[in-house]
Amino acid sequence: MTEASAATGGAASTRYAELASTLVRDIVEGRRVVGSLLPTEHELAEQHGVSRHTVRAALKLLQDWGYISRKKAVGTIVESANPDASYTQSFGTAEDLVRVAATEIRSIDAVRNVTLDRAEARLLEAPIGSEWLRFSGTRVDARKGSTPVAHADIYIDASLAHLADTIRNNPKLLVSALIERGCGVAIAEIRQVVHGVLIDARLAQVLGAEAGSAGLRLIRHYKDAQGRILEITDTIYPADRVTVAFQLKRSRVQA
Repeated sequence: MTEASAATGGAASTRYAELASTLVRDIVEGRRVVGSLLPTEHELAEQHGVSRHTVRAALKLLQDWGYISRKKAVGTIVESANPDASYTQSFGTAEDLVRVAATEIRSIDAVRNVTLDRAEARLLEAPIGSEWLRFSGTRVDARKGSTPVAHADIYIDASLAHLADTIRNNPKLLVSALIERGCGVAIAEIRQVVHGVLIDARLAQVLGAEAGSAGLRLIRHYKDAQGRILEITDTIYPADRVTVAFQLKRSRVQA
């Protein structure tokens, strides 16, 4: 089991992640063919009503994912509409989480009110008897359009239940960002724990994986400045579909 946590500096910007998802769809659906040039940064900024800084950040994502290459005096070239489906989740800051989220779209199958029993509370590291609204479903690879890459249960504090429709209607955006926008509260800390698990028969069928194969379970807590947990996510990936990496910087030690 591994654990990491990152502090945030307020509401995370998702504009470049949204733009990246839009550009990926254009490539996957054939509106931007392999070998063609994308519009310039200036043209993309005008077309989508964003800054050139946002465009550059979005294009960096597409380059990291293998969709494009960028060459001086040539421009941005579409290299592939079907790069490798597996990818690395690399975390050092909360902004990295926004970047990773751009690769996935929520597909919600069920929503229900839950009160955590002892086993659930232990798994999620939340108080026994605490009340949540749970969204259950899959995470779909934004680059493929329909391939489920993971199963996810998303829990929001029961007091935030009025955001249910907003969450359903914005599958490309982080739930934590929707909480920030809808409630005027900042997510100050994200804590993540990673467990090794075996994929059971039910999840194997949903995810197209082999029953009994290895998986990774990622549990995240999203907390406000007072340490209150506003959201918990419980996500299970087949182990061959994701790599989780952490970048740690050593603090300067006084002599």
